[in-house]
Amino acid sequence: MKRITYTPRQKKRASSLMALGTSERDAAQKLIEAGLYREAVVHLYFTCFYVSQAMLCHVLPTDPTHGNVQSSLHKTYGRSPDFPRRYVELHTFLHDQRNEFDYRTTHTPNPDDLKHQLATLTSYVKFAMSVVPRVEVLDLLRAISLDNPDRIRDFSFDIYCPKTYSHHTRLTFWQPPFYLDIFGVSQLIKGAARLLRGLRVRRTGDYVVGLNSRVNQYRDDHLVMIDIDTVNPAVESALKPIGGILLKSGRGYHFIGRKVVQGALPWRKRMRSILRDKTLKRHVDKDHIEISIRRGYSTLRVTSSPVKPTVPYFYKEI
Repeated sequence: MKRITYTPRQKKRASSLMALGTSERDAAQKLIEAGLYREAVVHLYFTCFYVSQAMLCHVLPTDPTHGNVQSSLHKTYGRSPDFPRRYVELHTFLHDQRNEFDYRTTHTPNPDDLKHQLATLTSYVKFAMSVVPRVEVLDLLRAISLDNPDRIRDFSFDIYCPKTYSHHTRLTFWQPPFYLDIFGVSQLIKGAARLLRGLRVRRTGDYVVGLNSRVNQYRDDHLVMIDIDTVNPAVESALKPIGGILLKSGRGYHFIGRKVVQGALPWRKRMRSILRDKTLKRHVDKDHIEISIRRGYSTLRVTSSPVKPTVPYFYKEI
């Protein structure tokens, strides 16, 4: 199936829905592993509910009903030779199963059946990821650059192994904002891989590109960038005064602030204040912040590798 064509607004909505869907899938897996099978049924269905909406952003209203999503999925993809029929049938089955265990029965669902549904659902998520257009990191950087026309002179990227915080080969690349359209992260990782192999670095395939918080080569100005384990309304409320963008990065989230913090000292104070915040300190990756302060800048991954298989993508604006 070819990649779906969406408007910029539809791409943002689809990205948010895919992030919700993958979070629901992860929750379903944990509940099944914990033996909480009735609870898992709801999350299995909502995975499908959000992923199917992401496939239908061009035909659905902003806040569709459950029945609307189901009927639109059948109408749009039910007879499509490029869309696996089993995913349409899975959506209907999970919808009925959720209604059954929510309202009509008291018995426990079969664990083997749930594991099979989870496997099929995981394939559906992977399929949707390959065809649903999402907001790319470079799109977000262009927007941040336009918000700060006089304060962002350069963006910087590190090529590094995300497997450990210990010492290893690390390359830094600087480029002005206008160069984003000429030389993107995909070209950067290819060129860096050749250089790493030339330097005889081991396991070059594990290396990724990370966006750095410093935005000027000759001044110590930064964007606020943090790694977050979980996101909930309280976390979003705590991040709102900073203002920025949340990315889904696999099982966790990345936050990139939209405003430039001028100077190394104000940036360090801002990062330490996050560690003291009564809400954020329970959800942020403390090691990431402390190492960022020691290094002098933060880095957040923007590409994938075998050790970090999910490319971070837009979730929502705060």
